[in-house]
Formats: sequence, C-alpha cells, structure tokens
Amino acid sequence: MARLERELRPEQFVRRPKVALWTGTVLIAAVVLIALFIPTQPLAIDQRWSEAMSDTPSAALHHLALIFNYLGRGLGRALTLAAVGLALLLKKRWRGLLAFAAAEALTPLAVNVLKHILDRPRPPNAMLHATGSSFPSGHAAYAGATAVALVLLYTRPGSHRLIWWSVAALATAGMAWSRTYLQLHWLSDVVSGALLGIGVTLLSFALTQLIPRDSSDKPRTGSKLPPTPQAGN
Repeated sequence: MARLERELRPEQFVRRPKVALWTGTVLIAAVVLIALFIPTQPLAIDQRWSEAMSDTPSAALHHLALIFNYLGRGLGRALTLAAVGLALLLKKRWRGLLAFAAAEALTPLAVNVLKHILDRPRPPNAMLHATGSSFPSGHAAYAGATAVALVLLYTRPGSHRLIWWSVAALATAGMAWSRTYLQLHWLSDVVSGALLGIGVTLLSFALTQLIPRDSSDKPRTGSKLPPTPQAGN
C-alpha cells in the first residue's frame, strides 16, 4: 500500500502531450537560433522600444516595475517557488511536483548557457544594477515558465482555460515590460526569454505526463494462477 502511495500518479496536464512536446521543442530551438544569429548590438526595434520606455516616465509605473523585479529574483522568487512546491507536496501530486521542479530548474540553466554563448551588452541607461549578458532575460523566462506551469497545474484541459492563458500571458508580458522599462534588457531579450521559459515548461510537463505508470504491482496480462492442490482421495 505504501508503495502505491509513493507511485507517480497519472495527471493530465494537456490533452495532447505529444503536441505540447513538439511545441516546446520548437520554441526552444527558435530561441537557440535567435541566440546564434542575433547581433550583440540592439536591433532597430530594440532601440525604438527603449526610447519609447524612456519617454514615458511615471512614478507609478516605476514602482510597478520594481514589484515585478522583486517577484522575479531573490526572496520573492524563492517564496513563490516554495509555496507552489509545498502545495504540490502536501497534495502528493508527485508528477506535478516533478514537472514543476524540472521546468524551474532547467529554465535558468538554459538562460545561463545562452547568456554565456552570446554575452550581449545591456542597455546603457539601466535604472538598477545588473550583471551578466542581456540575452535572454532571466526574469522573463522565469515569468513565462511559472505562469504556464500554474495554468497546467491548477486548471483542467479545455476551452475554459482560455481565460487563464490570458492571465498567464498578461503576467508574462508585465514582467517583460518591466525589464525594458527599467532599461535592463532590450525588447528582443525579453521576448526570447519568455519563449524559452514557455518552451521548457511545455517540454517538462509533456514528458512528465508521458511517463508510463509503474505496473509492477499489477497482475501481468495472461498470467495464470497456480493450480489449487487437490485433497487426496
């Protein structure tokens, strides 16, 4: 009985896990290709977006951007991940916990690898101190990964998910905006980061859903029971 309780319980995160698997793979591959071919200098759209952010100073927007910054790093990020992980642990949702842990571990790993490969300079007028390469945005990647993971974990597949996908998109876009408003990343950095986080999460959850259930505790198909001994005549 204890072994059955420890068993990975099947969970349906998506209706078509193979489609999610390939979608995640394509998104990751697209970001890798962007990293290989994007110039270290900002694109024209990056420059225009940065100028637009500089032309809209606002105390309220600045405070909002700082809130996003706090949620995407350090204690704010740790508390969020711990809360979700603890909730899954208490509910014994082992597959959900495995998928969530994989997504949140692989996303920053992928971000750091790409940062090392490209080493793109950050915008010159950053409002906060930041180190490392500008591409891709780790905050945007974290937001995309976490927002998608929460939808997959706490809503059921179906058309009613549309509202929650919209909320996830809004949260991810908000984090991406905050990084450009604070002049910490170019627009292409945050878009690529968000796509990377979403891709890694789709891949993690699809693979976890496709893990076959352990059948060692089930009787094998076609197995026969040993013959019952007959009493002597």
